[in-house]
Amino acid sequence: MASDILHIKDGYFFEVPRGLWKSNRADAKAFPSWFVRLDSDYQSWEADALISGLTEIGIDMTTVSGLKSTWQEWQHESAKTAGWPLDAYLEKQAALAVTAASDWAKNNTPKATDAYQAYLGSNPRPDIDWFIQLRKSPEKLVKWNELKGKVDSDAFLSSYLTESPNRRWSKEKIDQYNKTLDGKILIPQPFGTPRNAYEAESGFCLSRYMIIELVVAILALAMFGWLAKKVATGQAPKGKAWNALESMVKWVRSDVAVPAMGEHDSDKFMPLLWTFFVFILGCNMMGMLPWVGSPTAAFGTTIALAGIVFLIGVFMGVKTFGPVGFLKNICPELGLPWYLAFWIVPLMWVIEFFSLFIKHSVLAVRLLMNMGAGHLVLLGIMGVGISVQAATSMSTPVWGVIAMISVLGTTVLSILELLVAFLQAYLFTFLAAMFIGSSMHHH
Repeated sequence: MASDILHIKDGYFFEVPRGLWKSNRADAKAFPSWFVRLDSDYQSWEADALISGLTEIGIDMTTVSGLKSTWQEWQHESAKTAGWPLDAYLEKQAALAVTAASDWAKNNTPKATDAYQAYLGSNPRPDIDWFIQLRKSPEKLVKWNELKGKVDSDAFLSSYLTESPNRRWSKEKIDQYNKTLDGKILIPQPFGTPRNAYEAESGFCLSRYMIIELVVAILALAMFGWLAKKVATGQAPKGKAWNALESMVKWVRSDVAVPAMGEHDSDKFMPLLWTFFVFILGCNMMGMLPWVGSPTAAFGTTIALAGIVFLIGVFMGVKTFGPVGFLKNICPELGLPWYLAFWIVPLMWVIEFFSLFIKHSVLAVRLLMNMGAGHLVLLGIMGVGISVQAATSMSTPVWGVIAMISVLGTTVLSILELLVAFLQAYLFTFLAAMFIGSSMHHH
């Protein structure tokens, strides 16, 4: 089975067991373009072209003579800097230097007209100062951007694959790279270019969670489009599917919408609330399928859903009371005498105003944490068995016992996650109904 941790991390691939999807690429040309760009030989070729271009722009050769080795050492300092190309390294270091200069100047020379130059007086930075000066020159900046665009282009990548002496990768490297891609079904990217398996370089890249969300939306549309046609006939519900779906709709209206919003407003917002419930439930349930994952375990998904609730609540509040009335309605009527209300009401209004943002943020975080935590727990339990296996032999009785406990524990928790999937869809929908309803009624 795929790693549980990938259920809570989005990416541009689906992961399946290695044996089900083997990578059998034979040379560099067969690998994805973003994968080639991460190769150390390619990045060395790219760095040589950049350094050559910098000398043509007017940078002295002695200034950049040690640049390549400095950049390569920096790449290996931590996992966060691994795979960064030379142009990204230069711009990152320049941004850090300028930020450091600004912070230094605030405390030491707050009246300085040029914070960076004042900073250099006490903190010389010959390693990156030449690049910062280059960017200050409009003419050289244009040339630098042209040079950077050239080495980032597909044409430059093609030149590596046809001209570079290192373009013929060794069998050991190809085998290692194929092993890395075993079990990873890469998603085609017609609208963008990935930087790696998890980050976009440019354009609009399709991720695993986007596809899952689209599938959930299509299934929900097909399922309840079918139900709508059945209901439109005016006949009594027949069959298990019809009865089950109609019972779910009735349950959401009677036990979610009406208690949270009242009989009058529940029918108006029922399509929205029902869509929330079905979509979130579908995304939650996708996380129970092997090798798929739950989009609601990603913060981007949950914050977008909570953002929709926030915008609709504000819109309906302004529509009902007007802009001023909506702001006044944020604070509940306390019934205090004027001499107490003069001090307490403004304080309460400020608290309630900020709580308007806080409660919608919590709405997003609650769903995220509950859906992500389950997979982390499963990962931890299964990791116990793997750790014992690594520390002992497969034939050791201890490992057999631990493995059985891990499997049973994971199974029990997976059943519990089914309940959590329904519960979190219910809670999000109920709270969404409460927040929207409260924005349209006096407190």
